Amino acid sequence: MGGTSIGQFAFAAAPDRLASGACPTVAVIFMRRFVPALTVSALALCTLAACQKPAEPAQSAPAAQTDTGKAPASQPVAAAPNPLEPPERVLRNDAIGYDGFNGSTEAGTVSAKFGSDAPTIRGAWGGEMKDNNSQRPDAKCYLLYPVRGAITHQYGFLMGSDGLAGIDVYDPKALAPGGGHIGMSIDEINQAYAGKVKQVPNPSFEGAAFLQVAPPDGKDTQLTFETDALGNVTNWRIAKRAALEPNESCTR
Repeated sequence: MGGTSIGQFAFAAAPDRLASGACPTVAVIFMRRFVPALTVSALALCTLAACQKPAEPAQSAPAAQTDTGKAPASQPVAAAPNPLEPPERVLRNDAIGYDGFNGSTEAGTVSAKFGSDAPTIRGAWGGEMKDNNSQRPDAKCYLLYPVRGAITHQYGFLMGSDGLAGIDVYDPKALAPGGGHIGMSIDEINQAYAGKVKQVPNPSFEGAAFLQVAPPDGKDTQLTFETDALGNVTNWRIAKRAALEPNESCTR
């Protein structure tokens, strides 16, 4: 057994325990003369200290969030409805047809036919409506239009001498008979109404056009799409044939 001499004594460690990493067994061998008890105690303390397992490193605490001095971002809050404003009028997307206006929720119903008077149309709409009749005393037609608070609806009822003469539609959700709607191109209108479309230049706007669709048999009303200079539909109208010029808005 190998040993190491320290001063007046020697100690030895078992080789197998050193190899396994365990604390070595120390044999203190006294030499020729008496070793003070203090020296032996010091040696034992040093040996035990060397055998102790190193302490695990302390887990670092999570870093505190930096105070930027700014309030946390808030989530957007939906605007509360205005109690003074009547609820929005919900229409079927096919409410405007060759026979007139359908103000009900049932398909195929006509609440106000072409030729109806203003009180009938107001009743069919069921909400507030205004008109410009007093501003056009000598005109051939005037505009009756629904409103919601300060918001003008996207429909205009054109009133002639014989009652309802036409309906203008600016609602992108509305579908004309046959499926045409705002946003379609001239080519798409021609495809939807194949062989039935007549294109007429719009005299009020250069490059714009009217796309007149031949009515079904037995109908005396005309479907007309209006396009911008890029050839996209901006609005459409169904009106009694020959009752209104295509560019007559009943507002000028």
